[in-house]
Amino acid sequence: MISADQALQIVLENVASLGVERVPILEGLGRVLGEEIKSSRDIPGFDNSAMDGFAVRAADIAKASEASPVKLSIVETVGAGQTPARRVGAGEAARTMTGAPIAEGADAIIPVERTRGSGDVVEFLAAVEKGAFIRPRGEDLRLGELVMSAGKILTPADLGTIASVNRAMVEVIRRPRVAIVATGDELVDVDQAPVGAQVVNSSAYALAGAVREAGAEAVILKVARDDAREIRERLAEAMTFDAVLSTGGVSVGQFDHVKGALDELGMRQLFHGVAQKPGRPLKFGTVGYRPIFGLPGNPVSTLVCFYLYARPALLKMAGRRRVGLPRVIARCGVDIKISKDLTEFVRVKLERDADGFVATPTGSQGSGILSSLSRADGLLIGPSTETTLRAAAQATVLLLGADGDVGAVAADELFEGRTQSQ
Repeated sequence: MISADQALQIVLENVASLGVERVPILEGLGRVLGEEIKSSRDIPGFDNSAMDGFAVRAADIAKASEASPVKLSIVETVGAGQTPARRVGAGEAARTMTGAPIAEGADAIIPVERTRGSGDVVEFLAAVEKGAFIRPRGEDLRLGELVMSAGKILTPADLGTIASVNRAMVEVIRRPRVAIVATGDELVDVDQAPVGAQVVNSSAYALAGAVREAGAEAVILKVARDDAREIRERLAEAMTFDAVLSTGGVSVGQFDHVKGALDELGMRQLFHGVAQKPGRPLKFGTVGYRPIFGLPGNPVSTLVCFYLYARPALLKMAGRRRVGLPRVIARCGVDIKISKDLTEFVRVKLERDADGFVATPTGSQGSGILSSLSRADGLLIGPSTETTLRAAAQATVLLLGADGDVGAVAADELFEGRTQSQ
């Protein structure tokens, strides 16, 4: 068996970013930009007011104060979207709304709060400098300026910026389409009540949710029974997708036909078996450019292996540079027994105290107890060189379902080894 770190390295060395596709900008949210974007014009395209107020010549009110106000004649009112019709001359001002263009002749805006009166003549109670409260043309972007580079993960502000340069479509890295293939005579779908030795196909739904959470597209294929021909047919169907996740049938049981079917389909096996708990029987290989993950059948093992290996692969395929789970350093809340010579990923709850995070196991760590993973905030990495992590000892915890939790660090590291560049 290989180590967990070696397995991750092999996976990432054998997947690559997919090609680009052109999508409406709203579909680009959270996607990786696949092109360089330059501004098609100056933004804003004209000098405009940053405040509701009056466009004035700064020299006309240079001596204005509350004790000695200066009166100016109002020649027009200019709203946002309107073009001024009059030039502002000496002793004149134009009432100007936020975002409205600055009338010719004016060189400053004075906010309405620094004036008195509302008719054709207004008193100005303060002086302003030239350029005050004016947003100049091109303040945000200049014609031809680089707006954003390929590789950026698009945020809501990015979508607005792209729209501002008149782009309705944008090129992004294509999202992987992922086939989920569950195998086993014992499996029934979620709307069927299991009888006898049957179990609900929960792993497929957990995987589909995890795939979507990673920004990829998930399709659950029909369950393949423990029949060599049916398994081969289902896996052949899966080969029309960008990545394949199969569950069950990867150990050495009498009815484990997945290996033979994948061999027939031309899979280049890169490893089978990882020195970790849970998920030791994990298999990985490729058919062409397509990564194939033979995940263990137990639901916890299935999902843990997805988080550790398949999720980083899918993120890399989608153009992401940082692909691991975010992580924090936590203190063990109790003594935690772990398996020697295996990297053990312990399901833990995290709490904060004055000194940081405290990690406590969610209960029994059996690989069939999916609720223990549902209750977990993260996976504590139990080093392969230890058998017990004592209470108060520090450990690394991989965060599950975390959106940049305060204290988390960028997750481009291996589990027990050195930082890896990806």
